[in-house]
Amino acid sequence: MGANLCRIAQTAFNLLPRKVQSFARSRLAAGTISKQIATPCGLPLPSPVHATLTAEELGDGQIIVVGDVHGCPVELRALLDKCKFQQGLDKVVCVGDLVNKGEQSAEAVHLVRQIGGITVRGNHDEVALERYEMWKKCGRLDPKYHYLEQFSEEDVDYFRRMPFSLSIPSHGVLVVHAGIVPGTPLEDQLLDDLINMRHVAAEGTGNRYKALPKFPRSAGQPWANIYNGPQHVIFGHHARRRLQPCRFATGIDTGCVLGDQLSAVVLPPVSKLRSMGVTSPPTGSVTLESIGGQLVSVRAKRCYKKEDED
Repeated sequence: MGANLCRIAQTAFNLLPRKVQSFARSRLAAGTISKQIATPCGLPLPSPVHATLTAEELGDGQIIVVGDVHGCPVELRALLDKCKFQQGLDKVVCVGDLVNKGEQSAEAVHLVRQIGGITVRGNHDEVALERYEMWKKCGRLDPKYHYLEQFSEEDVDYFRRMPFSLSIPSHGVLVVHAGIVPGTPLEDQLLDDLINMRHVAAEGTGNRYKALPKFPRSAGQPWANIYNGPQHVIFGHHARRRLQPCRFATGIDTGCVLGDQLSAVVLPPVSKLRSMGVTSPPTGSVTLESIGGQLVSVRAKRCYKKEDED
């Protein structure tokens, strides 16, 4: 009986417009995530929720922070080649949304895992994991997520362990999928905001801000335009704006799946920072230029999906 009700509920939810689904999730999240007891889709929290990549773990390789892959492993391979990626030496960090929209989601996940990549959780990764767990409980898989049938247990575990942020103290960098609310400590950020936000609005006095829901559309401004550090935030999620080269934040969802580019920020090894005269960790608010960050991009092979707002 319970399994049948589960199937009926999931089917009914899947028939709702996607914007309504997103709005429902965000409103449910608003009532629960502040307690940090579950992810925005009600899944168990990863451990850690906020991860750190230490200088010891980095070794003396470069760090390649890659934008939204969205099921485009061919472009990811080309980008890594252009960055002169050396497996076993360099670290690859993905800003989230490995899956959906493109045609090879499972292959993209396999590639990132094969090269030892670290991925912070994106909104599409979160929902894909939710659909996987629902499939295993209820026995029905949303056709949009057919690629989950190709997932191994290791792939699923990789998704379950995706943190919501990754700090790289040696470079003064923070990687998240969507953004952070300026002025709010990382540990107090709503997890739903970290994977879904785009705009903020002033709240009260004293330079306080709040994230705005995507649906219904609200007035506001892109959070990265007003963020002033101290960490330099590298993020994705907002393909419509393409590259966002703000002073203390860099948005690198440059619309690969939409036929544009797949981009990465390449951070130099710690030893190169020292040779540049940069203290590690850096002091003050960090710009990409101050730590020798370089933008590298490759063209998409073709347009895999028409542009939308998701």
